[in-house]
Amino acid sequence: MLKRIFIFGVLIGMALVSTGCAVFLIGAGAGGTVLWQGGKVISEENASMTQAVSATKAVFKAKKINLTTEVTKNAVVQLRGEDTKNTKIAVDIFEVSSHSVRIEIRVGLGEDIAGRQLLAQIKKRL
Repeated sequence: MLKRIFIFGVLIGMALVSTGCAVFLIGAGAGGTVLWQGGKVISEENASMTQAVSATKAVFKAKKINLTTEVTKNAVVQLRGEDTKNTKIAVDIFEVSSHSVRIEIRVGLGEDIAGRQLLAQIKKRL
């Protein structure tokens, strides 16, 4: 009986050791997602979709952010770009109503301050 318990314990220990790498990789991936989501700046503004998109593009141009992608789906416009330091910038503009939008900004890997500065520049142009 004691021998069976010992063998069972060894088998469980081996299973835990052999799956440790997978658990570590899953945990590391989840941590990256949290970091990226944590750096998202969100704001609702009283502006039309057209005004918000124009203001965002004007800020991109003024800050020398190269607009790499613009996608419009349903009531969402996604603008993607890179600044002069190759930092990725993502701005999603959701139409809440005909006179209201929600702007979501991500800069790099959770650079909250840079995202807030970008939002402040967009608000000035609305």
